[in-house]
Amino acid sequence: MIDAVTARTAKTRRRAAFAVFAAVTSLPFAASASDYNWIEGGFIQRHDYGQAGAGGRVAGSFDIPVLPLAVIAEYTGTHDLDQYDAGAIVHFAVVPTLGVFGGATIEHGDRNDGDTDTGIGARAGVRWRPAGDRFELSPELRYVHLFGNNETSVRLNALYNLAPHFDLQAAIQGGDEQRYEVGLRYAFTSRL
Repeated sequence: MIDAVTARTAKTRRRAAFAVFAAVTSLPFAASASDYNWIEGGFIQRHDYGQAGAGGRVAGSFDIPVLPLAVIAEYTGTHDLDQYDAGAIVHFAVVPTLGVFGGATIEHGDRNDGDTDTGIGARAGVRWRPAGDRFELSPELRYVHLFGNNETSVRLNALYNLAPHFDLQAAIQGGDEQRYEVGLRYAFTSRL
């Protein structure tokens, strides 16, 4: 009887070791299912924190090798409001054309009246390529605590591949923060 228990325990340990090995070796696949190495910029029209106006936007994402983790940063500037954020997101592939992500940021805002504040943010969403590598949709939910306000918004980002490393980028965001964006994204890895 002891030999049967020992054999089952050994078999269970081998299965557990195989499961851990399979999970660890799949991390590079999960991390590279969508491209998280890019910079983008363009035009922004926004209404937020009692300020409205047009301006510019620059953002970037840089993948951490082997881990499903990316460092992110964004700057948006209008005549009345400058906002900076930096943080990290965790991302996983569900299938080769669909991935999920979520993360947190440190937020900083400067209003033209001299009021500044630093707060936190969180975001979660999906990246979906319904037509292969040519087109991508990315709906997400964003939360930011800044200037004493808790703001929650829904965002839809769209990418259309123009050339091997360049995408046309457009986004609409509604809720507590309202914004429209259009610009270009440079991806460090080619999708075509």
